[in-house]
Amino acid sequence: MSKNIVWHNNKWQDISAMHISIKDRAIRFSDAIFETVLIKKNSAILLEEHINRLNDSLMLLNFNFNLDIKFITKIISEGIKKLSLDNDQFGSIRINYSRGLNKDRSIKIYDEYNQFRINNLWIEFYLINLNLKPISVKISQKEKRNEYSQLSRCKTFSYHQSIQALIEANANNFDDALMLNTKNELCCGTTFNLLLKRGNIWLTPRKESGCLPGIMVDRLLKLQIAREEYLLPIFREDDILIAINSLFCKQIRQVDNLELKNYFDVKNLWEMLYI
Repeated sequence: MSKNIVWHNNKWQDISAMHISIKDRAIRFSDAIFETVLIKKNSAILLEEHINRLNDSLMLLNFNFNLDIKFITKIISEGIKKLSLDNDQFGSIRINYSRGLNKDRSIKIYDEYNQFRINNLWIEFYLINLNLKPISVKISQKEKRNEYSQLSRCKTFSYHQSIQALIEANANNFDDALMLNTKNELCCGTTFNLLLKRGNIWLTPRKESGCLPGIMVDRLLKLQIAREEYLLPIFREDDILIAINSLFCKQIRQVDNLELKNYFDVKNLWEMLYI
């Protein structure tokens, strides 16, 4: 079996054979949501938390139904077996749900769009290489997160802001970008949440900043390792700044022209969160 497979319409196929109609609202309007889950030692890590967040997004964005956790879990268990990873390999799962085929040229939501249809769900499985290398970041001057928008709280198909911030950073020879909200409060990265260790205290931007409610950050909060804080984009040389999401944990060693001097072993933090 290929190391990149997809489940769609009760069928398994190679990822390259998967096709979505040009009329699908995921393509036309980015009207779809997703979750990305790590596979470690042939287990889907924190799967229940990811499905719960996906269901929260379905309700926030007025899809008006929840996906059945048992149904999704069964597909994912089968997919991990088909992926056939070695025990020391890592994989990723992407759970996608679109509102489906658009019936006319309008963005209008019709009642049938908000009924669960199995053909609007597809789940991808990949072999991945775990990357924990440090990065440099530029604070975006062009894009701001909207702390008032429901979209900021959900993983939708629309990554236009993040893409523009990344282009801006790359054009200035940085690996990635940090984003502020409309009040210039520190928020998140293009595809990751932030952890800041100042002294002996771990801090993370408050959810009211407009950052995505991260699964890994939520775990840190529940373990009482970190706390939410109102944070401004002002850094010190001895700060430890971490970019984290469900698929990686990287130290940020440079923000704009400031080099952060302290080294931190992200692998230990990463492994602790996934015990």
